[in-house]
Amino acid sequence: MRKSFSILFVLLLTLACSRSGGESAIARLDETLAMKSTYDSYFFQRIEILRQLSTTGGSPYEVNKSLATEFSSYSLDSTVFYLERNREIARRAQNRYQMAETELQLAKEYGRAGYHSDAMAIVEDYLGKEVPEGLEYVFYEALNYIYGELAVYSSNGSPYWVKRDETRNKLLALAPEGSYEHYYQLRVQAESQQDNEAALRYALKALEVTNLNSRQYASACFFVASYLNDEDEKIDYLARSAIADIMCANKDYASLSELAKILYARGDIEHAFKYVADHCMPDALVFNGKLRPWQTAQFFPEIEKAYAAKSEANRRKMQGVVATVLILLGLLVVLLRFLIRRQRELVKAREELNRSKDSIERRNAELSAMNEQLSSVNSELQESNKVRQEYIALFLQSLSENISTDRHYKNHVLKYLRRGNEKYLIEEIESNPPIEEDIRSFYKMFDKTFINLYPNFIEKFNALLLEPEAPKGDDILTPEMRVFALIKLGISDSSKIASLLHYSANTIYNYRAKIKNKSAIDRDLFEDAVRAIE
Repeated sequence: MRKSFSILFVLLLTLACSRSGGESAIARLDETLAMKSTYDSYFFQRIEILRQLSTTGGSPYEVNKSLATEFSSYSLDSTVFYLERNREIARRAQNRYQMAETELQLAKEYGRAGYHSDAMAIVEDYLGKEVPEGLEYVFYEALNYIYGELAVYSSNGSPYWVKRDETRNKLLALAPEGSYEHYYQLRVQAESQQDNEAALRYALKALEVTNLNSRQYASACFFVASYLNDEDEKIDYLARSAIADIMCANKDYASLSELAKILYARGDIEHAFKYVADHCMPDALVFNGKLRPWQTAQFFPEIEKAYAAKSEANRRKMQGVVATVLILLGLLVVLLRFLIRRQRELVKAREELNRSKDSIERRNAELSAMNEQLSSVNSELQESNKVRQEYIALFLQSLSENISTDRHYKNHVLKYLRRGNEKYLIEEIESNPPIEEDIRSFYKMFDKTFINLYPNFIEKFNALLLEPEAPKGDDILTPEMRVFALIKLGISDSSKIASLLHYSANTIYNYRAKIKNKSAIDRDLFEDAVRAIE
C-alpha cells in the first residue's frame, strides 16, 4: 500500500510540474530543432569512428553490428545493408549463432518498418526449432514486433492478437526484473488489459531507468504521453520525446507527428505544419520505412490545407494593413513637413539659449575658480598672519627679556668695576652656565610655540613616514622635526636653518636626507607634503 502511494505521489508531482510546461516545452523543442543538423553531424561522426574500427583491427562482424544498431533509427536501408553484410560473414564462417542473431535482427527491423512479409519469411525458418542460447529474447522480440504490427492492421478476432500476447509473456519472463524491457512488457500487458492507470505507472517506471535523451527515454516519454488526459502534460512529454529523438538523430519516430496533431487541434497551425512538412515527412522518407510515411500522409493534407487557408487569410489581412499604412504614411508626410518647419524654429531658439547658457556657465566657472583661488589665498594669509602674530609676540617677548637681562648685567658689571673688583667679576663670568643651556631653552620655547600653532604637526608628520619619529626626554620635537618645522614655516635654505638652530649646514643636510629616506611617499614630494600640513 505504501509503495503504491509513493508511486501515485511521484505521478501527481510529475503531472503538477508539467502542468505549466506546454509552452515552455514547445520553446525547448524549437530550440532543439534549430540544432538538428548539429546533432545529425554528431551521429555521422560516431558512424565514421565505427567505420574506422574495421580498418584498425576491429572485428568486421562486431563493427557491422554496431553500425546496424546506430542506423536502426536513422535509415532502414543502411541498417539492412550492414545486417546483410553480417549474414554473409556468418554464412562464410558457418557460425550458426551469428547467422541466427543477424537474421532475427533483420526480421525485427523489417517488422518495425512495416515489411511484414519479409520479416515473417525470415522468422518462419526458426519457428518450431531450437534458437541458439542467448538469442531467445531477440527471437521473441522479433516475433512480437511482427505479430503486434500485423494485429494492429487486422480485425479484433485475428489470431495475431493471441500470438502477440503469447510472445509478450515469454519476453516478460526473459526480461531482467527492473530493466527497461521488463517495464516495457508490463506496460504492454496492462494496455492489452485496458488498465491505463497501470500502463501509465509502468511507463513512468520505464522512464526512471532510462538515460536522459536516449532512444529509450524518447520511447518512454512517448508512451507516458499516450496515457495522459491533460493536454498540456501530454504536450510536455511528447516534446521531451521529440527532443530526445532529435538529439539521437532518430528518423523513425512518432512523437513529433502526434504533437503536430494536438497543436493543429489547438489552432496552432504554423507549428503543426512546420513540424510535419519540415521534419516528420522528410525524416520518414530518409528512414525509408513503409509505415511512417503512410501514417504521416494520413493527416498532412489536412494540415497543409489549413496552413494554406491561414496563409491566404494572413495575406488578405496584410493587404488591408498595407493599404492602411499607406494612408497613414500620407498623413504622416504632411504632419512631418509641419513638424520639420516647427522643429527648425525650435532648433534656432534652442541654439540661442544654449549659447547664452554656455556663456553663463563659462562665467560661473571662472567665478568659481576665482572664488577657490581667493579662498586658498585667504586661508594661506590667515595662517601666515597667525604665524606672524605668534612669532612677533615671541620675538618681542624675547627681545624685551634680552634688554632687561643686558641692562641688569651692565649695571652689575659697572658696580663691580667701580669698586675695583675686577677679580670677582672674572670669577662670576667664568662660573656662568655654558651656552648650550641657552640653546636648549631656545629649543623648548621654539617647540612650544610651534606646537601651539600646529597642534597636529607631530601626528601628521609621522603619518608621512614608514617609521615614526619619537622625541626623547622632555623635548616636544626631535632635532629632525625642528628642521622640517622651519621648512613648514617657509625657511628651506639649509644654511639659514643651521644658523637658527645652531647646527652645522652638513648636519642639517644629513637630518633632511635621513627623514626623506624614511618617507612613505615619493621623497621628492616629501617637503611639499610637510608644507601642506594644516
